[in-house]
Amino acid sequence: MTSERVARDAGLAVAARIVAMACTSVTTFVVAASLSKGAYGAYAIVFGIQVVLVMALDLGLTSSVARYVAQGAATTALVVRVAFVRLGVIVAAALVVLVVAATPWITGSDSRVAALLPALAALVVAQSLVAFHFGALPSLRRIRLLLLVTVAQPALELAFVFVARARNAGVEGIVLATAGAGFIVSAVAWALLLAPGRAAAGDVPDAEPGHAATLAMVAAYGRRIFVVSLLLAIFGQVDQFVIGLFHPLEQVAPYALVLKVQALLAAPAVVIAGIVAPRIAGAGAHAQAMYRQWIAFLGIVTLGAVLVLVVLGRELFGAIDHEYRATWTILPAMGVFLLLSALAPLPTITLNQTGHAGQRLRIAAIAVGVNVVLDLALVPWMGAWGAVISTTLAFGYYFLRHHLLLERELGAIADSPAPLMRPLLLRGAVMAVFVAALAALVRWTLDSAIDDPSDVLVLLAAGAAAAIVHIAWSLRIIR
Repeated sequence: MTSERVARDAGLAVAARIVAMACTSVTTFVVAASLSKGAYGAYAIVFGIQVVLVMALDLGLTSSVARYVAQGAATTALVVRVAFVRLGVIVAAALVVLVVAATPWITGSDSRVAALLPALAALVVAQSLVAFHFGALPSLRRIRLLLLVTVAQPALELAFVFVARARNAGVEGIVLATAGAGFIVSAVAWALLLAPGRAAAGDVPDAEPGHAATLAMVAAYGRRIFVVSLLLAIFGQVDQFVIGLFHPLEQVAPYALVLKVQALLAAPAVVIAGIVAPRIAGAGAHAQAMYRQWIAFLGIVTLGAVLVLVVLGRELFGAIDHEYRATWTILPAMGVFLLLSALAPLPTITLNQTGHAGQRLRIAAIAVGVNVVLDLALVPWMGAWGAVISTTLAFGYYFLRHHLLLERELGAIADSPAPLMRPLLLRGAVMAVFVAALAALVRWTLDSAIDDPSDVLVLLAAGAAAAIVHIAWSLRIIR
């Protein structure tokens, strides 16, 4: 696999993710603008529960089978068996959620979250099916199919959400709209994946007889990934739960919106990491140099995006609804977390692919423990700002430890010291500051030329100008 092929696949993945981000951004605006702050808080809590359940119900199997595929030790039949095992676990869990939702102590409650449990069951199944494709397709090197799933799922979700809003379906209708999009896209993806008669691309052959991994091997390694992934899912959602525990759901909404922004910002990095990590895992003596090249690229791209978001944070929140405008400062406060969360997928996925998932457990456990302790200490009296502090500190530890662990492991097999990326990072930082300044200049120009311009107009004009320059620079780097 040449570096040009990897760069091409990554470039296509970025382009697809940009389209997906555009659809998801519109969906976020539509949902937030359609619901009250309290209703959106309930919506955020339900989606947080879904994230944890999807991660837990995977049992680490997707990442585990991806490792064996990347190492040429898997077969098409093994991939299909893993998928069926996951499906059985997911359906059983969804039935449990439905039973819980039907119990008197739930049905008799006026909780806005409890009322959404039936819709949550459908959402968990749908999102789990989609998650399998995002986890397995990069290692199978079915990049075109991955791009299709990347774009089709958020595009169809946006269409369904518009229909739900037109019918005044409320929170439950919006959740079911998201689930419906997941079911349809997953079914189409499976049909296309298996249509040619094999799950992998031509350059990922099935393992030779007697050398193929077994389901037991996948499950054994998956157990290590499962614990780490579950801890990470809890890390990402515990703040919302703690805020909702000590404060009204209305206070969850602004913080949940920042997490939506974080998910959008990290999405291209997740896709790129899924494509690049298997190549790093198989690059041998050149792996460290390849890792440094791609972590530098992700840092440059993400820093520019974060700085533009900081500059336009007021307009971003104001474009959703005027009542959110006063809470926009929580976005720049989480700037460091936004940056690190987009960098973390590359070292973490690579460590999974190289067989070091077990070494990640201690790091993840400490990060979650720090986050929970600080949340319980700070959130009761600082609200969402306490969660900002705890998340930033805990995730800073999480990323740094993973980065240093991977550097150590890859450095041990390098044939020569990998080149430093400081000059490239410096040029990228200068460009990031430039695009942020460009966004600020466009915003100032509109404020001066138009009497009280709308937040949407400022966001579109300033954001588009900065995005065009930044994407052009990023593509130049990736070429």
